[in-house]
Amino acid sequence: MSDETIMGLTLEDHQAALTEVAFLMDIFTATIDNIMGGATSSVGRMAGRDTAKKYPVFLENPSLKEAVAVVAERMKAGFVISLEGGEDGNTIVFHRCILRDICKLRGIEMGQAMCRLFHYYFDGIVNELVSRPVKSEITNSGKSCLVIIRTQ
Repeated sequence: MSDETIMGLTLEDHQAALTEVAFLMDIFTATIDNIMGGATSSVGRMAGRDTAKKYPVFLENPSLKEAVAVVAERMKAGFVISLEGGEDGNTIVFHRCILRDICKLRGIEMGQAMCRLFHYYFDGIVNELVSRPVKSEITNSGKSCLVIIRTQ
């Protein structure tokens, strides 16, 4: 068995790329958080809404469950996401999260700037898909992360 992939890249090449991407994400999220401060949530949400507008989906009267399913499918390369609970007490579980891997690689505490910015972005995507305001709150960070999500 060979270390080479189809494109001629080795496992070491992929690891070097992950290390570089992790470094850049750390720098970008820390910089955005430092510059924007409290406005970071608006930046993330606007980016998320813009992303959702580009999704090739149309949901007629979508539920939160349908919207989260769309996001989970779109992000499946780096995340395993599920929605648990009823319509009034929804918890999103991030079973797998590439950002968790990046935080570990960079020695970043989970639940901080990178996670918050991602969750604002996530809120913006879901907001655009359900056509109403969405707010999530990270309640647990670890092997799996729990997020309470609410819509108006």
